[in-house]
Amino acid sequence: MTRKTSAFAPVGAFPLHGEAARAAAGARLAVLSADLPTDLTARVLDGDDAEQLHAFRLSIVARLDDPDHYRMAGEVGNFVADHLGDKGLTAGIFRKDRMIAYGALGLPGPDDPNRGRDLGLPEGELPLVAHMSSAMVESAERGRGLHHRLIGWRLEVAHTLGRPHLLTTVSPRNHRSWGHLANHGLHPRRLLQVGGDLVRLLVHRDARVDPALDTTTAALVPVETLASRWDVFDRGGRVWARLSAGGEGPDQRWFALCGRER
Repeated sequence: MTRKTSAFAPVGAFPLHGEAARAAAGARLAVLSADLPTDLTARVLDGDDAEQLHAFRLSIVARLDDPDHYRMAGEVGNFVADHLGDKGLTAGIFRKDRMIAYGALGLPGPDDPNRGRDLGLPEGELPLVAHMSSAMVESAERGRGLHHRLIGWRLEVAHTLGRPHLLTTVSPRNHRSWGHLANHGLHPRRLLQVGGDLVRLLVHRDARVDPALDTTTAALVPVETLASRWDVFDRGGRVWARLSAGGEGPDQRWFALCGRER
């Protein structure tokens, strides 16, 4: 594992928040909007977007191929109010005035739920946590790299705000989503039980370090079995990538590349 030198907030100190955080998020918007198709625009959302964001989220969840891919029962608090207020930042991508995608970054304060505790981070590191809370893209717009743009924007904003720990939870069955996150260095680190009966991957990246796979421990796990493979994580392993085999079409199979850190 290689540790990077950077200017993140000191351990135990809470980074930028409130209007200062919103200004920083707006300043990083170029990461999201650069080279967007000419018919699309991007901006940081505010309270006036609450109704549209709420309706958009409901429409996406209602049309999921697998309802387990996103369950609002697993959310904490009032998602829209929190991520348009002082507890988060959200960017939207629009065609004219119609939202077609969004990405939300949660900024937990000292009294808020913090996924860093689920990972076992020291108390002094908890102020350095940001939550990659949610990103959704309209089905007709998928395959255009919008999800990757929204991940990249949130990583840039978290870095600007001095929060190197990025965490979120993802359905093990939603391998497209956790595969995209793994491409950006956010690796599934363990399984959690949330919202009662939901099993979720806890995904994490510490932007101050560059972990590397110990190839002697590498193993391929079929994605359809990942939700029951607590042993992978109990042994100190993580998911490094999503890989496919068998070509495209009905013979294509997907695997999680698992193993311990070198």
